[in-house]
Amino acid sequence: MIRLVVLFSLAAALVAAGVAIAAGNPAAGKKVYAANGCGGCHTFKPAGSTGTIGPALTKVRLAADAKRAEQPPTTFIRTSIVKPRAFVASGYKPVMPSFSKLSTKQLDDLVAFIAKG
Repeated sequence: MIRLVVLFSLAAALVAAGVAIAAGNPAAGKKVYAANGCGGCHTFKPAGSTGTIGPALTKVRLAADAKRAEQPPTTFIRTSIVKPRAFVASGYKPVMPSFSKLSTKQLDDLVAFIAKG
């Protein structure tokens, strides 16, 4: 019981500090990425995609954009998927559609895949 309390306290402290906990499965997220046509617009080496309509999904780019948006990287990725006009990357037009139709699991998996890079 004490371990459980400590675990929940640690998780709460991380969330309060703005550290998002990745809950998804990156391997399943790769399938979500492919099934939703993300690669048609984004370059992302782990997916083998070379789209250029949207920004490349590199760790450096995502970290820089997350910093400018004042969000932890995983929060930034999630927000960018469901509310893409909340932050538009410099040099790009706000053309990304919202993927708010994804289930919570699909979204968790996709965020984990992109964050893993």
